[in-house]
Amino acid sequence: MPDISPASLEAEFDVLMARSGVKIPESRRATYLKAFADLREQVSLLHARRPATSEPANVFRIPAIEGDR
Repeated sequence: MPDISPASLEAEFDVLMARSGVKIPESRRATYLKAFADLREQVSLLHARRPATSEPANVFRIPAIEGDR
């Protein structure tokens, strides 16, 4: 995901919390916003496109596991 301004991040956070009905105590808001920003970054890493060469090398054949029937 592209970088997002702090104001936009807060607005998105507020909308999502309001939709879910979650009330965030003001004393914890800064920590939750930081965690939300981190979560957005992690999600962008998970959904990034990867080439086929980044597939794991531990490919196996089912018959080899079953004893090559």
